[in-house]
Amino acid sequence: MSPPAGKPNIVFICPDQHRADSIAAYGNPVCQTPNLDQLAQQGVLFERCFAQNPVCMPQRSSIMTGRLSRNHGVLTNGIPLRRDMPTLADILKADGYRTAAFGKTHLTPQEDGVPEAPHYGFEHLDSVEDCRVGPYLEWVLSEFPEYEGYIIGTLFNLPTNEQHWKGRRDFRKEYLQARRKHVQPLEISDTCNWGYGHYSPLPEEAHHNRWIADRVLSYLEKGDSSKPLFMWIGFVDPHNPFDPPERFRRMYPPQEVDERIHRDGEEDLWPPHTRAFREYYRSFTESDWRTLRALYYGSVTFMDQEIGRIIAALEEKLDMENTILVFVADHGEILGDHGIRGKTAYHYDSCIRVPLICRWDGHWAAGARESEITESTDLGPTLLEEAGVHHNTLMEGRSFAPLLRGEEWEEARGHAYSESYAGGPEDPTPAPITWAKTIRTDRWRATFYPSADYGELFDLRNDPEEVHNLWFRPEHREVIEEHRRILLDRLVMMDYPIARPERAV
Repeated sequence: MSPPAGKPNIVFICPDQHRADSIAAYGNPVCQTPNLDQLAQQGVLFERCFAQNPVCMPQRSSIMTGRLSRNHGVLTNGIPLRRDMPTLADILKADGYRTAAFGKTHLTPQEDGVPEAPHYGFEHLDSVEDCRVGPYLEWVLSEFPEYEGYIIGTLFNLPTNEQHWKGRRDFRKEYLQARRKHVQPLEISDTCNWGYGHYSPLPEEAHHNRWIADRVLSYLEKGDSSKPLFMWIGFVDPHNPFDPPERFRRMYPPQEVDERIHRDGEEDLWPPHTRAFREYYRSFTESDWRTLRALYYGSVTFMDQEIGRIIAALEEKLDMENTILVFVADHGEILGDHGIRGKTAYHYDSCIRVPLICRWDGHWAAGARESEITESTDLGPTLLEEAGVHHNTLMEGRSFAPLLRGEEWEEARGHAYSESYAGGPEDPTPAPITWAKTIRTDRWRATFYPSADYGELFDLRNDPEEVHNLWFRPEHREVIEEHRRILLDRLVMMDYPIARPERAV
């Protein structure tokens, strides 16, 4: 199946909360990811791609718009992306593409209800978000009624929009009782509850990973070859709760997973909100952390299996010499490193560095590895340029197409910028003190906080695990000021009201 000449298909695969170093191709010695490893051999693997905001909705909005959260307006979860903000789907649809999305998009708050097409430029949408409410839940209840109590007990972030529940079964009235009866007995321990990870009884064929992949395969089977295709495939995994089916749990005995990063006393020089996060998780035992890490790896490997099924279907149904395939995560997961988990206002590499693999057979080098620093916002301008799509949409990202073609990237920044506008329910530090802004260069990670006499500086060459904060050492003041100057320049250019004439696309 081939679209008209000059208009390649574009397929995004985007997992949620997937740290780069959990993939074997990125150096993980434990987690098995054979399909992603093969994809890396077929395309270009970017070793240092960074998220602009390590939170789901802001970062997904940045990928889809090519703009930073401070400019597209989605600062943290719970703020919908403006409907008048053009997305990649909008731009490609206007250029004649058919557009479809499967799984998690998370461009609107999950509490608003289940999104339906048309949705930010997507003409077709089979949605499943963290809360599971919607088509996936209805399918499980219909096809696997024996797991009704369990699946209802795992619901969270339920829609608060009363209109959503009209004519529907209102799970708000029953999920807590179902959780106590069917889910809490499956918890890891008394100190690590179901919401972080648990022993799911669901078979593989009832899991949302399989549901998403099956919907993609069904759509490809019915495909229209008269138009090029833009497809977004959003996996909910490996976002918590980590709940892989039994076969994938057995692959990773907790006592055999790799060690998490943890140094006694490292928190002494942390910002107060990060210390608050560690204190919140102080009750987690080492067994809890190891089990969570094992369940996370099981979720990654299960998702990898379903990605393999999708790639095989793409290769069967589409002309891969006329199909761009991008695998990129929204952000990472700290996974017990430094005694904390999740993501929000901390900018460790495990949270802001994301896996990025780009494949286009016959156009980009197979098996190449690229170490130049890139940002997630660069994806939109890059793909539109390579696809020859003309548009007038302002994007702050820069096209790294030369890197894909094995050429020098003259517009390389030499740094990545990340920002946060979020803390967490366990964080007593008031905003905006937690609003971190980070400049990540080859050697250093410098993180600045407003109205604060502290910050973070890590020498990644000598301290790749980021356990020695050098911020307060006088001999590093010039390094901090150098990165502060980079940050100031970046902030000024973000507010420049006229699009840079970097290249016509």
